[in-house]
Amino acid sequence: MRVTTTSDDLFHLRRTNLELMLSDHNAYCQPPCQVDCPTHIDIPGYLELIAQGEMKEAARLVKEVLPFPYILGLTCPAPCQQACRRTLVDEEIAICRMHGHAAETCLLDAPLPYVQDPPTGKKVAIVGAGPAGLSCAYYLALRGHYCKVFDMQPQAGGMLRYGIPEYRLPKDMMDRELDQVWQLGVDLQSNVKMGRDFELNDLFAQGFDAVYLAIGCWTSKSMRVPGEDAEGVVNAIRFLYDKVEGKPVPVKEGDEVVVIGGGFTTFDCTRTSLRLGATVHTTYYRTRADMTATAEEIEDGIAEGTHLQVRSAQQRILEENGKVVGIEYQRTKQGEPDASGRRRPVPIPGSEFTIACDTVIPAVGQAVDTKVLDDASGVKWTKWKTIQTNPHNFMSDREGVFAGGDCQIGASTIIESVAQGKLGARSIHSYLMGEDMSEVARRLELEERRPDLFDIVPYKPVEPKVKMPMLPYEKREKSFALIEMGYLKEQAQREAARCLQCACPAAGQCDLQKYSIEHGLADNRFHDGEPSDYHDYDTDLSHSFILRDPNKCINCTQCVRVCHDVIGPDCYGMFGKGFNTIVSTPFNVSLHDTDCVSCGACVQVCPTGSLMMAERSLSRYSFALDRCIFCGDCVEVCPHGALGETPNFELSFFNRFGEDVTLEKNDLANAPNYLVRQRLPRGKKDLPVMSPLVRPLPARSIRD
Repeated sequence: MRVTTTSDDLFHLRRTNLELMLSDHNAYCQPPCQVDCPTHIDIPGYLELIAQGEMKEAARLVKEVLPFPYILGLTCPAPCQQACRRTLVDEEIAICRMHGHAAETCLLDAPLPYVQDPPTGKKVAIVGAGPAGLSCAYYLALRGHYCKVFDMQPQAGGMLRYGIPEYRLPKDMMDRELDQVWQLGVDLQSNVKMGRDFELNDLFAQGFDAVYLAIGCWTSKSMRVPGEDAEGVVNAIRFLYDKVEGKPVPVKEGDEVVVIGGGFTTFDCTRTSLRLGATVHTTYYRTRADMTATAEEIEDGIAEGTHLQVRSAQQRILEENGKVVGIEYQRTKQGEPDASGRRRPVPIPGSEFTIACDTVIPAVGQAVDTKVLDDASGVKWTKWKTIQTNPHNFMSDREGVFAGGDCQIGASTIIESVAQGKLGARSIHSYLMGEDMSEVARRLELEERRPDLFDIVPYKPVEPKVKMPMLPYEKREKSFALIEMGYLKEQAQREAARCLQCACPAAGQCDLQKYSIEHGLADNRFHDGEPSDYHDYDTDLSHSFILRDPNKCINCTQCVRVCHDVIGPDCYGMFGKGFNTIVSTPFNVSLHDTDCVSCGACVQVCPTGSLMMAERSLSRYSFALDRCIFCGDCVEVCPHGALGETPNFELSFFNRFGEDVTLEKNDLANAPNYLVRQRLPRGKKDLPVMSPLVRPLPARSIRD
């Protein structure tokens, strides 16, 4: 007889069965915050370390995927916090500020995420020393590749240095973190611009094996209104650049300034102008909710003194003798949604009004300078004037040339650029190692897909959020001091401890996850309803050693069989009918109220993490050796092999206080006293005699 175990038909059959299992698998492998973070930091992991006071280890964990946790702690728009499930209890956790705090404590002695690989002999040229380019260099250097960064500015950092004001990101602190890139052996050549000082072909002629283009978006977009060339219209990027460089800027005390736009650059220009003593109006043609700046940034701008005008579309710049004297606006209302999903602004006839001013700073978007690449480069541009690449492995139309950051995805946030740099480094490393780039693209595409998520019921009590201490608004006037004053260690620990620890403990060891990845199941055709259409079972946390989450159960019945056929207590069974069938305890009582012997065999066979061992806080177990009858039951049921029989002695075990304890027959009559008096190391003789009873632990939550 011939048995076929692999075929196209079997693959699709297994895939369909997996989809059916996942259709009511009310759980997720990664917590929503980690999924929404572009770099996918292990957020529950580092928050738990911070809560324990392990700041350096927390920073090390973050740096596995985010090389600049201090910088991003101050500048990231925090998409992770918008997904934080703590909001189902009270307020979201200050996720970004937590890793910023951890990194700040060890800036002068920063940990590496892992040991740097030995040199590979491969050379990579990176054009652009912004967040994408430096992130790519950091991770490539860790893999043993030599990297040289070319940048048109005098100093590294890109928009981190020249586009973010000092009150948000102190440059001396930023440089301390950027120094960690150079310490890995990365070289920097400043004041050289592609297209002016060298061409792409020159880099390959110099012996580089690959090139990563991270040239950013340094060109301001036009407003396309009359009067835009008048004196007093200031380039937003140039304005911020000159302020950072200490050069004269066209805004001074008493000026009337209008800043146009709704993004981060808009409010950086707004708040910088306020600190220079100007009266500032900030205008935007859509609603406040449509602004891409964070709510916190907008609120701070208003509190610091800007006059915010929304639903106001600029029509023309008014000028006299070639100088700006005001702007004419027209009110708008919301129309039908456009291609982005936002409702299109529609002008309201007869609603025109004017704002008098002498300076206008348009911050309506940024673009890539396409002149940096000539036709001989072999690199093509998209219709949006970004570099055309494979969307998953980031290789351009020319082999060996990769691109990432703003020049590849358009003007974006810092965290998105860092994520691009990290993925670019992975792809370039695979290319240098001779891997099939189509397979690399497939693998990265699968990893970056967003899974379905549910609002699973949290199990934590209300705990007030620990607010970041901020510089008072009255002290911000004409001051560029850092506005975030920082957490104390105990404050950071208390805030980090609020984390619900949503991560599945079985992630990485779950058979369902493993087979789903093997069968390409990032999307599920049977999983398209509302969360209310799926089961939402209560988690059973009553047992001292075993946690039971029915939401992760796929009704494989392995726990039923091992408990009934191997161990014997018969704690589980199949209950319900049809779609409502579920593995549960008899009469759905808590596992604590069954005949469970805490052997953990059900946990060992569970393929999805529906059954998990609880974290144990005991340092030693209490038992009475003089009552032992040598039945061997403990040896038989222990799933971890922690107990065993020996041929020479009646009972042997390992003492956690430092010595092996072996008891012979003549010792057993007085075993507890014998242990304390004879076998414990020096300094432990005042310990109490072990209790002859084992008491179950009280019910507790997963992370208590």
